[in-house]
Amino acid sequence: MKTLLEIKNVSLTYQTLTDEIKAIENLSFSCSKGDFVSVIGPSGCGKTTILSLIAGLIQPTEGEILINNKRVKSGFEVGYMLQKDHLFPWRNIEKNLFLPLEIKKN
Repeated sequence: MKTLLEIKNVSLTYQTLTDEIKAIENLSFSCSKGDFVSVIGPSGCGKTTILSLIAGLIQPTEGEILINNKRVKSGFEVGYMLQKDHLFPWRNIEKNLFLPLEIKKN
């Protein structure tokens, strides 16, 4: 089967003012067309970090992520919805996606 997602030796280290935190260390896996994949674990284990890496929202400290053999980089066209949606309840779906600045005219 065709490999759609490849995570190759990915590590991510967060820098704080006083320390380094290894969020992910040497993670590797791949997913092919038709695979069903779940990422499970306790709070704080790196599930959202993995999704953010795949979406290109953050870049790995080491390793690479490929989708359809293209390296994921900032602004890559992948999105995901967290368990809690954090949408504005008074807006419809389209208006939640596009939050235009409202300019007041005098």
